Amino acid sequence: MKGPPFPAIASFILNSRTHPLPPDHHAKFFHVLIGTSAFLTFQYVLALWRLTTSSGEMANKFSTLARDEYLGFLVLQNLQMLIAYIVLALAAALLVQPFAALWTARSKFQSRRAVILRSLGLTALVHGFFTLRLVDTRPYFLNEAEFGQWHYKALDLIPEAVKPASLLVLFSVLPIAVIAFALLWQIRRRGRPGWTVAAAVCAAILLTAGYRHFRKSSQGSLTATTAGDRPMNVLIIGSDSLRGDRLGLAGYRPARQDGPAAAGVSPVIDALAKESAVFETCYSPIGSTLESGTSLMASQYPHTHGLRHMFPDAPTLAAARERVVPLAKFLRQRGYDTAAIGDWCAGYYELMPLGMEHLSVSSFDTFKIYMSQAVMMAHFVVPLYFDNPLGYRLFPQINSFAQFVTPDVVTNRVKDRLGKVAASRQPFFWHVFYSCNHLPYRSTQPFAGMFADPAYDGIHRHGVVFDPDAFSSSRELEEKLAAASPGDRRQINALYDGATRQFDDCVGHILASLKENGLAENTIVIVTADHGDDLYDPGVTLLHGQGFNAGLQTNHVPLVIRVPGVKPQTFPEIVRLIDVIPTLADLTGVPKSAAWEGRSFAGWLRGDSPEWRPFYGETGFPFMQPKVSGVLRPPLMPMDEMTFIDPACNYQFVVKPSYSEALIAAKQRCLRTRFWKLVCTPAIGGSRHFGLFHLTADPTGQTDVALTRPEVLAPMQAALERWMDQKTESSIAEIFPDGEPQ
Repeated sequence: MKGPPFPAIASFILNSRTHPLPPDHHAKFFHVLIGTSAFLTFQYVLALWRLTTSSGEMANKFSTLARDEYLGFLVLQNLQMLIAYIVLALAAALLVQPFAALWTARSKFQSRRAVILRSLGLTALVHGFFTLRLVDTRPYFLNEAEFGQWHYKALDLIPEAVKPASLLVLFSVLPIAVIAFALLWQIRRRGRPGWTVAAAVCAAILLTAGYRHFRKSSQGSLTATTAGDRPMNVLIIGSDSLRGDRLGLAGYRPARQDGPAAAGVSPVIDALAKESAVFETCYSPIGSTLESGTSLMASQYPHTHGLRHMFPDAPTLAAARERVVPLAKFLRQRGYDTAAIGDWCAGYYELMPLGMEHLSVSSFDTFKIYMSQAVMMAHFVVPLYFDNPLGYRLFPQINSFAQFVTPDVVTNRVKDRLGKVAASRQPFFWHVFYSCNHLPYRSTQPFAGMFADPAYDGIHRHGVVFDPDAFSSSRELEEKLAAASPGDRRQINALYDGATRQFDDCVGHILASLKENGLAENTIVIVTADHGDDLYDPGVTLLHGQGFNAGLQTNHVPLVIRVPGVKPQTFPEIVRLIDVIPTLADLTGVPKSAAWEGRSFAGWLRGDSPEWRPFYGETGFPFMQPKVSGVLRPPLMPMDEMTFIDPACNYQFVVKPSYSEALIAAKQRCLRTRFWKLVCTPAIGGSRHFGLFHLTADPTGQTDVALTRPEVLAPMQAALERWMDQKTESSIAEIFPDGEPQ
């Protein structure tokens, strides 16, 4: 070995105008390709082994079903991945060949075998570098088992003071320089034609970039002068599982408040709230996304639109589509652009379009989607190298896979669409829905560690770790979740706060884009959620929609509404998600449908006196049944026993018909008035247990006072049973004609 090839590289650059190298100079492309292909073949075999062992470790019936009945589908998916490996082998050979040639030229070993081995080693080096780079740019693509391995600890070796600049040089400047050198080398080998092609490509890139910049600039100046002549736009921005009491505007302060955490979890939304109407007590009728999202857009309770849990069958979905009358349908008739834009939590729009003409969401959770994603993530080269426009053309499914459609991707899609509607002057009604706050609360840096204890080194360091077998098969899920240590519980809450801050950052980018496109003063902006989440609050563990035993945090959602021209104000009175659409109908001048069950609060914004409204709610799919003192609840089986994969319903998880009625009958129901909360828990034998809680003295629902306050229990029980059995909602004035007792 004569030493590293750096002098040769310098000499090559200085003499780049000399004649092209001979075709077989030091390292033939074919021999280099053999080396890169050998490395990628190993990666392909490793991916197959990883996929086989990971599915073998999962003992639930769905993994068995994947192996036994969908083996052909899995084989085809793995064969499709070969396209990625072939493309990568060719690209790697083009990138590695210059360095293999220079290395070989400086070495006394110049055999074919030496070239092949050097090419294999250089390819492994490139692969390791891009894996390390992924830790910084897209850590959510890495398997949970990868966290805490060498590549994470390697980045921790860089001092914090120089880390931003170091990462910029390491992960941006260095790869650009290496790729540029490799391209120059390849062009030089091919002489004048190579330089001609390179010049044409560079010119095309520059012209395209210039055209886009000019178009964007002209769009901005056009809309700024015409915005006042356009109808009012509506932009609803939500995050799955975002609690109404976990924002700065609600008085929440995270445990850690140093550095970037000093601004709190929601500085952007807090600033928006200062110029908006803030509804402090807004509730979702059910703590589950599909059902709640439908209730929001249809202004109907779940028992009216018919979606009672997250695993409906095809006839139930078809009937629900017939029952709902979405606002988007009316707005489309008036020329509005209607769209749902989001990541995997917004995938329910594929099942329930809710009048939206354009859908840009992740594919919904079907069994085939699960399998396809598992295959793609096992073949780690796909997220590593194909999360880009070229990759989207080769593998269109990347655009809808949950792990690829990240919050940044959603935000960029919104910004792009804002530019288009600004140019066309078309009014719009959009629902932008993120999965930021949904379990496992995995966000990117700096958000993931912003509120966490730096000394924490447990299993939840980068996200909540779930055992899929326990989640789908266990009858003791609540007990397993309750076993989390105090340190783990604090970390989980810190992760949730980081997820909120990431959502807040997304909201900030969208609001800035509204201003840039001249749309801010003509757009109603709403920030809300579909439901909240339990976060080891008193009496509960994790998840959402499982019960009303403790507080109402899994149904309490934020509601911030900025209406141009309406003064900022705060309302403590109860409103419901089903009230949002009738309100928007009033604000946009659209007639209200008789099918809507919500009530507009647009008058409140104009100065009418608000009144307290009742909240009625029900639980969702019972992944677990929280215990109620003195009540023996009807037994239900785990999720993998109550559901099956239905080919007639696009291979989705569907509740078995034999469990459908029992599941609905076992639901808890809740009625909340201004001062009281009543919880109905079905018991074995068909009886109903009613627990009454005084919210003023007991906001987390720890003490049942049903026996001591019969004058409150009786009218509330009658009202809740009317809602359950007759689907009739009673107002607070109807429940307490002489005034609500305190």
